[in-house]
Amino acid sequence: MTNRYKPSQPRRQLLAQAISVALASTSLTALAAEEAQQTLPAVKVESTAISPYKAEKASSPQYTQKLADTPKTISVVPEQVLRDQAVTNLRDALRNVSGITMQAGEGGAAAGDNLSIRGFDATNDLYVDGVRDIGAYSRDTFNLEQLEVTKGPSSTVSGRGSAGGSVNLVSKTAKFEDFKRGTVMVGSDSQLRATADINGALSNNLAGRINVMTQDSGVPGRDVTENKGSGFAGALTYLLSEKTTLSGGVTYLDQDNIPDGGVPLLTNANGERYLDEATAENYYGVENRDYDKNEITTFKVAVEHNFSDTLSLRNQTFIGTTETSAAFTRPSFDSSTGDVRRGGVKGRDEDRDIISNQTTLRSDFVSGSIKHNLVTGIDITQEEYINYELLPTNDNPPNVELYNPVTDDPYGGSITRAGGQRKGTYDAVSLFASDTLTFTPQWLVTLGVRVEDYEQEYSQNYTSQGRGGETPPFKYEASDTLISWNAAITYKPAENGSIYVGVGNSQTPLGSNLTLSSDQQNLDAEEDQILELGTKWELFDAKVLASAAIFRSEKTNASTNDVDNDDVLVLEGEQVVQGLELGINGTITSKWAIIANYTYTDSEIKDSGDPEEVGEVIFNTPEHSASLWTTYQIDRAWQVGGGLQYIGEYENGSTTELDATTLLSAAASFQATDNLKLQLNANNLSDEKYLLKPRGSRGVPGTGKSVALTASLEF
Repeated sequence: MTNRYKPSQPRRQLLAQAISVALASTSLTALAAEEAQQTLPAVKVESTAISPYKAEKASSPQYTQKLADTPKTISVVPEQVLRDQAVTNLRDALRNVSGITMQAGEGGAAAGDNLSIRGFDATNDLYVDGVRDIGAYSRDTFNLEQLEVTKGPSSTVSGRGSAGGSVNLVSKTAKFEDFKRGTVMVGSDSQLRATADINGALSNNLAGRINVMTQDSGVPGRDVTENKGSGFAGALTYLLSEKTTLSGGVTYLDQDNIPDGGVPLLTNANGERYLDEATAENYYGVENRDYDKNEITTFKVAVEHNFSDTLSLRNQTFIGTTETSAAFTRPSFDSSTGDVRRGGVKGRDEDRDIISNQTTLRSDFVSGSIKHNLVTGIDITQEEYINYELLPTNDNPPNVELYNPVTDDPYGGSITRAGGQRKGTYDAVSLFASDTLTFTPQWLVTLGVRVEDYEQEYSQNYTSQGRGGETPPFKYEASDTLISWNAAITYKPAENGSIYVGVGNSQTPLGSNLTLSSDQQNLDAEEDQILELGTKWELFDAKVLASAAIFRSEKTNASTNDVDNDDVLVLEGEQVVQGLELGINGTITSKWAIIANYTYTDSEIKDSGDPEEVGEVIFNTPEHSASLWTTYQIDRAWQVGGGLQYIGEYENGSTTELDATTLLSAAASFQATDNLKLQLNANNLSDEKYLLKPRGSRGVPGTGKSVALTASLEF
């Protein structure tokens, strides 16, 4: 790889470019100035969805076809599903999508949405409105309109990464209709939460929306741990003219949680680690020390202009900041005493910022007898990560008993910033194009390419202490040009069905998480390639989407230690993941709704610098996983529902294997009046004891059995 980093080029030049493009795009408003002087006619915007459990289209402008004709596995969880399940966080929302496993974060971090898709780490492949969300926190759903999970390599749309797939959170937008919604939820283990969602047409051409949330809740099945926070989101939609729309939004989320560092895992006679169910509810942290504070702020503005029915331009600027301060305990079992070691604090104090400007031009035209849906664009992004050095003082909490831990003892220590910092930056400019060519109503071809040019830097300005000894100040730099592509052929044997075969790739730099090592800065990006054969059908008057796909993903240059020198990192590993996806979602009848999917995954490490890994499965990859949720409207007042999530056994490490888990849930709701609805949700009905986030000698148990009652008001 050629290192083309140019220190003399100011980082802020990219920011200046992004702002200049954003300002240039606002000139679209000038095109509509004369039209906007006249009062626009009243506008009523109606949803294009014909089923509350079935989305018609993915939100990205690069997907020009409806989901039924998009040649890729994309699972969409609409807002109505989340309401019926009383979901409050991203982790629980993702239970509706099979093939996803949760995991502990980098360095064993307690909090954050750390996950893998189809066997590959996807922690850095989380997006909000199409922009990478680089914060390490637990995401709330109070401002979520739709959740989209794309399976398989897809760097042409999302940029670097996405080896296993990506997750996109679509924010609520202001609509030209009037409604007011409010909820109050109370539940077991001191769950308490309230939300409000107010939307209105402020004039013929201006709509506004406000969402607020507050909660102070315990975690079912876990002692002491607490989720506390509040959030605000505001959105505006302004019709400048019949052809130009200006929209924007701001969100703020403040969290002050008591984190869950997990429980110690025990070791059996075969040297395998396991969860002792008698400890599953215990808290082993330091109550008067541990904390998890997050402050997230985002700002978004977009302008879209339709030059004609076949030509449109859209520009979006997104600014996001995440401030995180956390301290938590990593308990481990001391076999010599039978007690639990709590050791020194694991602290984290960091800021993560992103500025993104995306411009897309869509053009629909006919060339000869071929119809084109062409999207071209540019994406300018600047990311920054600062990790502050922490200085713990008098931090030596005593051991506690395994089965009766006392954790509320006084804490006389302190945790302060010491003055040093690590800093990572990632600046990128991407050009992309995708085209769907329709040769006949039965035959379509999809082509896409993305060229991403990036410069990265990671530095430390102090001498740090670690298990390997001292690390003096350093500065690593890398740059490269990533080329991603995809292609697919779709055959439509009927208007409501399609059969497709697609190929594509992803490019993942080793410093994708905004850190670098001396080895990584000199290595190329890892590349994954996928082959997928699938079919999709719209059934029951297009109110249900059923899909099936077989896939094979290969990573032929996975990073691994050199077989002759463990201290050297090389790109000589090979990993293969192949399997089957099945899915169905929508309303089968006017009373019966369903969302369900199943994933079979066969993974194998084909080559590695560690000979013992060859032939083994990839960690965090269950062979079987499935989810089901369904509701039935008995009459105008009563609705019942229920479902399950199944995660097959899988390995999390060389000595940790997780047993298969089935989680059952149920719900019932009663429409008491035209405005008041009462809803009862029960989760993990059999009170399964299982590990949600295992990590080495400890693991975070999943939530226990819980019951929650929600009162919803709507006007």
